[in-house]
Amino acid sequence: MDEIEQTIKNGDAFLQKDKFMDSIREYTKAYELMKEDNGDKAELCYKLSQAYYALEPKNPENSGKFGKESLAIHEKLKESDMIVMDYLNLGYIYMDAKKLEESEQFFSSAIKKADEDEDPVLFSMSLNALGELYSKWKGRTEKALEIYNKVIEISKGVEDWDNYFEAMRGKISIEREKDPDKAFDLSMEALDFIDTICSKIKNKKEKKDLVRSLEFMYDLASDMAMEKEDVDQAMKIAQRLNSV
Repeated sequence: MDEIEQTIKNGDAFLQKDKFMDSIREYTKAYELMKEDNGDKAELCYKLSQAYYALEPKNPENSGKFGKESLAIHEKLKESDMIVMDYLNLGYIYMDAKKLEESEQFFSSAIKKADEDEDPVLFSMSLNALGELYSKWKGRTEKALEIYNKVIEISKGVEDWDNYFEAMRGKISIEREKDPDKAFDLSMEALDFIDTICSKIKNKKEKKDLVRSLEFMYDLASDMAMEKEDVDQAMKIAQRLNSV
């Protein structure tokens, strides 16, 4: 293992321990040793962007700088999937920094690129990101709802359950503010649909892994049951999760 690889490995270890300053120090050492704009450097820029984002979530100066450098390299290399991921990374950076217009531009670019590449999974992922932004943007929740409904339709068609249930969570959260009973009914329908999906999976481990990855849907339904002071229903929801 050469010096650059070892330094990046050190940075990764610090990042996993949430030691963001230490990870940035190691990543910066590796960055200064890299001379060529290649895939490895783009990946390192992405890691630097993420480390700065974790350290200073409200300040996009450094996280945005390295995120944009990663994007520039991936564009040069014409790596379509990574270009979309860079746009999404930048969108979230600027969203958390409350720079909503900039965030919207990056998410919209991700949507456009994924659509051009005819990648339904990245397309839905990018739409979900824009939906999340609009759900936090005063006066745009109806647009968010439209986006989530579109993702639900697209992702169901290609059995992309990660994006499907992410969109369901977003939709339910918006409906929860307007009509808690409707939102709760939607959450229970979502759990029923998870049961339907699981009934078609023969491998027990795959079935359990799917349910565990969607645990947030059970938590959401349980929270709403408790808000309704329906303790029995909340317990039944917990039992559904643990019975898989």
